[in-house]
Amino acid sequence: MSTTRNIFTLSSLTLAMGLACPALADDIERDRIFDIAEVIVVKGQHLQASEMSTTKWVIDAEEIAASGAQTFDQVIENVPGVYVRVGGDSTPRVDIRGLKTRHITFLINGVPASSTEDGQFDPSVIPTNQIAQVEVSVGPSSVLYGPGGSAGVINIITKQGDDLSSLSGKVESAADNTLNADISAAGSGENWQGIMSVTHQETDGTPMSDDFEDTRNQIGDVRFNSDRKLTNYYAQGSYFINDSTKLMANYTQRDGEWGKSPTVDRKKAPSRVEDYNEQSMQLGAAHEINEQYAVRGFVYYNQTDMVENFYNHKMNNLNSIVESTSTVSGTNIQFISEFDYGAVLTTSVIVEKQDWFSHTNKLRSVKAGGDGSGSGGGQGGSGDIDESIVVYTGAAEYQYQDEGKYGYSLGAAVHNYDRDVNSETDVSAQASAFYQVTDSSRIHTGLARKVRYPSISDLYAVDGGNINLKAEVANQFELGLLQTLPFDSQLDISSYITEANDYIAKDDNNQEQNIGDYRFMGVDLQLTNRYFDSLGLTFAYSYIDTEDRVTNERLQYRPTHNLRLQASYDFSFGLTTRLNAERIIDQVNGKGVQLNNYTLVDFSVSQQILHDNLELYVRATNLFDELYYQSDFMPQAGRQVFVGINWQL
Repeated sequence: MSTTRNIFTLSSLTLAMGLACPALADDIERDRIFDIAEVIVVKGQHLQASEMSTTKWVIDAEEIAASGAQTFDQVIENVPGVYVRVGGDSTPRVDIRGLKTRHITFLINGVPASSTEDGQFDPSVIPTNQIAQVEVSVGPSSVLYGPGGSAGVINIITKQGDDLSSLSGKVESAADNTLNADISAAGSGENWQGIMSVTHQETDGTPMSDDFEDTRNQIGDVRFNSDRKLTNYYAQGSYFINDSTKLMANYTQRDGEWGKSPTVDRKKAPSRVEDYNEQSMQLGAAHEINEQYAVRGFVYYNQTDMVENFYNHKMNNLNSIVESTSTVSGTNIQFISEFDYGAVLTTSVIVEKQDWFSHTNKLRSVKAGGDGSGSGGGQGGSGDIDESIVVYTGAAEYQYQDEGKYGYSLGAAVHNYDRDVNSETDVSAQASAFYQVTDSSRIHTGLARKVRYPSISDLYAVDGGNINLKAEVANQFELGLLQTLPFDSQLDISSYITEANDYIAKDDNNQEQNIGDYRFMGVDLQLTNRYFDSLGLTFAYSYIDTEDRVTNERLQYRPTHNLRLQASYDFSFGLTTRLNAERIIDQVNGKGVQLNNYTLVDFSVSQQILHDNLELYVRATNLFDELYYQSDFMPQAGRQVFVGINWQL
């Protein structure tokens, strides 16, 4: 990392923490209107109609810590309807109800955080030590999030200084020089709070299952070209100017480098991300005008700079270098009106600019191990992309709730996709409702029309972009039940149908086209039990049936059945054991060939000592060393055993 970058990082961290300065004021209970990280407006301390009439899964910091997850992809994989798959680019991708990562609206504290290039995100670069809560909204979610979100909405809410110890950290290690470490400093007062943290991940590579037989592209016990280094800096702070006005700021920077493993059949060559730098900044404010009206919003700027080198299969020839910069900047302003009869009206204006620059330097057989710049090898060609798009959204959502007995939410939004040619205007709409049948039973249902515009790479990529693409449209229906059962159990079950029209995919000539009309039908359920104080049990099951309505064929890499079991037991002397088991059944590849079913088991044991200020633990992932594939010729990690320590002051 350069000196300039270090100075900028420290300056930005200081700025974010600068809002966390002491102030004298009475300690009061704050209205949830001040939770700017929550895009959906909630007035008062109770759930609103929009939350109760759709399927929403919430994972808090305690659950994340109990799971032992180090990165966000390890957290999200336990949500019903979610399937985390590592594909051909060696990056974890999050699918929800059969739709892909690019169909997810991904937010951090309410701010869009997906790549401008392809609309996707890498969950493995987000450390869990920063996460206070993960909210996953699926089905007919709110229009206030803007365009997209046909698969769902994921909002990561980061930790606050008033919820943490003043100083805390974690260190864990495993074989192959694997090290995960973090340290956080937090503070708070009557009208302020703030936190700073640094996280580092490092490994020489992921282990192979003992059952894997070497190929020309994979020899040895460590996955070829799977090493990784990533450092994450984070700071946030908030400050109440008075009882009616709150200011907040967030800053994140990530720096790293890692390898992307090739397929073991030599059909895909390796590449390396040699320099990765991501910066994200957000400023927000909320103000209660009076008891009826409030306004809140934020401005944000995200930038990702990356240099990726592409090699031959033996990695002794450098074929090309791609330098890219992806930026997203925008603002989201909401005006909220609360009425005496139990209704809330939220109007929102969102303006977002997306920029993507990419320069490809094609080289002539440059031997690896030189200066990496390609000098002396000669250029075999180059390609540049420099494009930008502005997306405008005007949205309104009306929520009504009758003292918790029933309620509904109605929303509509107009989007304008502004680019040099083929600008497009379209609408999204949503209607959902819930009814509390009895004290122990609540049903909910919803309809939605979602619009997803093509990404910049869909439009302009040199190897298959198509400027004539139009927006995808998804029509959704959902019906769900939340049922309290005897013995302190709860059942949450939802059925759904999604029809995705004008789905963007590559044709036989490798060019992006609106060629897909897909249908997704399924059921997600989760059953939890806390009858015994020391024993926690959670069972989740997802079923999905997919169809390309043009060819009547199944869609690739969407497992029909996904079963999960989580169990934990707390002993009286501070020892805790945890088990997480997952079974994936019935999925096909791009040629319709069946992939093998597989079972993954994770297990951990932890011991609290020194009045809970210190925790020692051992955890194992893929305990039985299963050899499994989520994509053709891409074997996944074998057994890993981690030993670690958590501490706090």
